[in-house]
Amino acid sequence: MKKIFLFVIAIACLQGVFAQMDLPPSGGNPRAKITEEVGITDITIAYSRPDVKNREGKIWGNLITPGFSTASLLTNQNTNPWRAGANENTTITFEHDVKVEGKNVKAGTYGLFMAVWPDSVIIILSNQSNAWGSFYYEQKYDALRVTVKPVALDKSVEWLKYEFIEHKEKSCTIALMWEKLMIPFKVEADVDNIVVSRLREQVTSQKGFNNINMLQAAQYCLNKNINLEEALSWSQRAAGLKSYATLRNLATAYEKLNRIPEADSVMTEALTMANVNQYTGYGKTLVGQKRTDKALEVYLASQKRFGDVFAVNNGLMFGYSAKGDYKKALAAAEKAIGQAPNDAAKKTLEGQVAKLKDGKDIN
Repeated sequence: MKKIFLFVIAIACLQGVFAQMDLPPSGGNPRAKITEEVGITDITIAYSRPDVKNREGKIWGNLITPGFSTASLLTNQNTNPWRAGANENTTITFEHDVKVEGKNVKAGTYGLFMAVWPDSVIIILSNQSNAWGSFYYEQKYDALRVTVKPVALDKSVEWLKYEFIEHKEKSCTIALMWEKLMIPFKVEADVDNIVVSRLREQVTSQKGFNNINMLQAAQYCLNKNINLEEALSWSQRAAGLKSYATLRNLATAYEKLNRIPEADSVMTEALTMANVNQYTGYGKTLVGQKRTDKALEVYLASQKRFGDVFAVNNGLMFGYSAKGDYKKALAAAEKAIGQAPNDAAKKTLEGQVAKLKDGKDIN
């Protein structure tokens, strides 16, 4: 019994040694990994790359059996999809829940398999992600099956590869490319909800004690016009460090919630810290809100504080134009042209002068 026990221990040790060996991939198929974010969601594909190796025209429909093959070591029937690469499972990992071709997929790592026909491809995500190839693939472990259209390529791709070929704010398209075929599929992430969820975690952590971090969290929501009540709370925390940026952001939060008196009160304090360009920018915001009296008030306050300079006269031009006083708008514009910092600004002003002379609002 003692000898048997020692033999088992020896075998276990040998297995441990072999498991640690770092060797090149078999078959000359280099390992590869590609990662990209959609929003803040990492998507990673790990795979091995076979080459065409003088087999052009013999890959699809020959080396890669159409549809499902009989290579299964479990069924000996047409149940075996392609491993979508070489050697070990090709895997795809999603940091957060996503949609693949419009269907929900939970965060995690999946084996990526494909059944390829000339006019359609079944993309399979399997909860079996640690297999060698697809010899022991079983459909009961599928997390997803979707059908996509393959696309012919003009130029042959020697080494199989995956690429992120289309990038949008909340989605991407991933494509397998090999020989003269591309197999694309779309992945979408609920970016806003994922980001807000992450922000909620971070604002209660050490990061939340940094006013600039709180400002960034609030600005994300305000720019997206989402989660506004919470964004107001974060803006109030950010404004603990008083600056024009933090107070302007707090006023924006109040504006988004239609709490205008509170927004105006905050801006009264913020303008004491503002430079001339910030006065002009705030005035333009007020014009956009159709608060033309308030806008002109801000532009005139800028003139009183900063005097006869380009940014002041440029702002007054917009303010008077918004009020329909084109005579005063033209006078401010003519001053601004003489103070223009460069030819591009001067040319823009000349175009605005032409509109004002025609009795048109330039806002």
